[in-house]
Amino acid sequence: MRRLGIGLAVLVGVVVLAVSAHMVLIEVGREVVTLRTQNPDGTWRETRLWIVDDGPYAWLHSAGSEWLERFEANPIVELERGGEIRRYRATPVPGPHPHIHALLRAKYGVADRWVRFIGPDTDTAVPVRLEPVPSEDAAD
Repeated sequence: MRRLGIGLAVLVGVVVLAVSAHMVLIEVGREVVTLRTQNPDGTWRETRLWIVDDGPYAWLHSAGSEWLERFEANPIVELERGGEIRRYRATPVPGPHPHIHALLRAKYGVADRWVRFIGPDTDTAVPVRLEPVPSEDAAD
């Protein structure tokens, strides 16, 4: 019975360590932005995410998260980055995107490899292109 207790304690410790490592790798050492998407009731919901830039666009990686569905109802999102809040039109772009994955890997290094190891397959994840919205168009 004692061995079972020790085994269970070790298992719980490993899980806690893995979750802690995951959170630390996501949040520490690289850029993490706050995406604000609008709920049907008009309130805003915040999600912390990684971001990469490619030409005139910024890209997020959804990995099939629930916030991806909110883009259909209202594609205009707010992004807090570097202390500034700007509006963007979010467009999910299904399909393989090896260039975006390479940018994420280059920017986030070991953390990106860890997230891809324990998280969804990059083949099923949906990159989201963010196009800047001029302030007069933000109400669309």
